[in-house]
Amino acid sequence: MKSQPLAVSTWGEEEKQALLDVIESGRFTMGDKVAQFEQEYAAWVNTSYAVMCNSGSSANLLMVAAYTLRFGPGTVIVPAVSWSTSYSPFQQYGWKLKFVDIDPDTLNYNIEALREAYTGEELILAVNLLGNPNQYNQFPSMDVLEDNCESMGAMYYGMRTGNFGLMASHSTFFSHHIQTMEGGIVTTDDEYFYHTLLCLRSHGWTRHLPEKNKLGVLPSDYEFIMPGYNLRPIEMMGALGSAQLKKLEGFIETRRENAERWKEYCAKRGWWSQKEVEHGKSSWFAFAIVDDNIEEIKKELKGDGVEYRPIVGGNFTRSASLRFYNYQVHAGLPNADRVHEKGLYIGNTHEVIDFDNGQN
Repeated sequence: MKSQPLAVSTWGEEEKQALLDVIESGRFTMGDKVAQFEQEYAAWVNTSYAVMCNSGSSANLLMVAAYTLRFGPGTVIVPAVSWSTSYSPFQQYGWKLKFVDIDPDTLNYNIEALREAYTGEELILAVNLLGNPNQYNQFPSMDVLEDNCESMGAMYYGMRTGNFGLMASHSTFFSHHIQTMEGGIVTTDDEYFYHTLLCLRSHGWTRHLPEKNKLGVLPSDYEFIMPGYNLRPIEMMGALGSAQLKKLEGFIETRRENAERWKEYCAKRGWWSQKEVEHGKSSWFAFAIVDDNIEEIKKELKGDGVEYRPIVGGNFTRSASLRFYNYQVHAGLPNADRVHEKGLYIGNTHEVIDFDNGQN
């Protein structure tokens, strides 16, 4: 395995033309191209609504804000391994976080620990890690928000992730399954949440609401009804999203083909490889390695020009930022600790990887 980057561009002539079309139109701020992509993406995921924003992190923020403004803060169960902005919106909206250990094979929730931690009152944040869907049919509750930023196109019981929570976040950042460079999406089937997301995305005003909306207000240019943000995408992002969406099935199929070769490579080397959940189908964001000899593996990868990084944020309870959080740890986090100390991942892409002789 030689000179493997963490990510490569998925753009072609179609994306360049999409950008030129926007430039020729003279409309750069959020408009018809964004609206078109939102409709197309909702149809692809099979949700009623999709709201595009300027990043996957902003998608998480919008999702938590919409839920909190409707129901108020409380306690949320979170997996101990995820990205920082999976957690930070909860801190910013006054939630208490309850950290739960992960499964050593799937890297998603340890289901037994999740069930033990749930008392009947918590919200659950489900993070589909590195392309792998959670075991939703074993969750103690479906009062769930779904962080799907790394797992676009993953399947569970034949349904795409992004459908299992009250809302779900998605990312279209450079290294992800489709690339608008920066960009995020929130999907939902709930019309009230949809209208709230539209309002929060644009300053908390009513301007972008439909005439008939679940918030019970009349649209106007400058009527502010919520503590919102400016998280709007630009037209170029929407145009790129539509161009990329046409290629997405092919991107995911190649990632899955690479994963089969990766599993064979790991078996030959005696390395651990992430397991797909029963009845699940990963979209293989990346390839994780967890091994006692991880420092030797790092040297080998570095010598071969293979880029790597920690597995997401590692065990987040070991982050210096935790001093700002109201939190508790349910039982111990041995599996999260092992990922933190002995784990890394290498990138997967839409291009074929030959793990045996290092040719892409």
